[in-house]
Amino acid sequence: MKIKRFVQLLMLFVFLTAPYGVAQSQCTPGISFWKLLDSVRVGYGDGRLSIDKLYAVCLPMPLKRNGSSYPYEPEGGGKLSTIVKTADGKALNTYVWYASSIGGLWEMGNYKVVGGFEAVKPLGPGSYQLEFAIDDKPFYVFTFSVSQMKNDDPYQAEGQRYFIEGAWNEYGNIFYQRNDPASTLRFTTWLQDKAGHVRKDSVPSEIKLIRLKDNKVIGAATDDLRLEPRWRQADFFFAPPDGDKNAYLKAADLLGEDGRYTVRLSVDGAGYGDYPFIVKGGQIQLQGKQIREKTDPMYFIVDYLSGGRYTSWWLKRELK
Repeated sequence: MKIKRFVQLLMLFVFLTAPYGVAQSQCTPGISFWKLLDSVRVGYGDGRLSIDKLYAVCLPMPLKRNGSSYPYEPEGGGKLSTIVKTADGKALNTYVWYASSIGGLWEMGNYKVVGGFEAVKPLGPGSYQLEFAIDDKPFYVFTFSVSQMKNDDPYQAEGQRYFIEGAWNEYGNIFYQRNDPASTLRFTTWLQDKAGHVRKDSVPSEIKLIRLKDNKVIGAATDDLRLEPRWRQADFFFAPPDGDKNAYLKAADLLGEDGRYTVRLSVDGAGYGDYPFIVKGGQIQLQGKQIREKTDPMYFIVDYLSGGRYTSWWLKRELK
């Protein structure tokens, strides 16, 4: 298992050339779920929201252009915005993006804040949403909440510590390269140490891949984690329980038998959660907000890998 500071750059190639206003029957605008989890955070010490680079798919090319390299930009191009709202719909801040198309993928690399960055105030405890819009017409929503606790580090100034929660502690992900069964199976989730001080030591973790019909462990791993008071991506690779601990489980070892499975994770000696899923017809089945026909497009999990050629599977966490 490795916790990474850097995010894996997921190349999302969704080709779009239709002009603004033309219907896209097979291409619905959205924001990469991976990048939202990597890029949206609140300051541990000040509670202010920050958003790093995002990627969008299936955005229409705006008719309004001012000749710059950014079809979407605050100064005269198409308007691509993110509005921070409370749960009851009150708008707090608006971020207006510079965005350019790279092979059909829209890179949202920078923005301006209406009213200036000084207008971004700390977020108190409560529920919020990011509402993404094109020319003020919403197309995607990402929900989260904020909690706080008192600083308990005697060597730091008194004050509050802030934490963002939502999809980070609700989902895990299974993936194998090129969706080739001969590739190594990987499980990813996000972990943080929710505490009023920065922890210096590491904690033990254990992860198991379990076939539920007979509770057989078909893969497992243990490792020490260095947690921080912010979400960090954690990647796990399974070893056969009775085999070489340096030989990782392949996707084929899972896909060879249909049935119900779960990934079970414990951290620091306590159950963190189960992530159940189904294998059918030799394939992991999509679930929840990854099933487009059953999901409002505003909340659909956007997971286009390599132009939609490959899939990763988002698993809902069940508390243990």
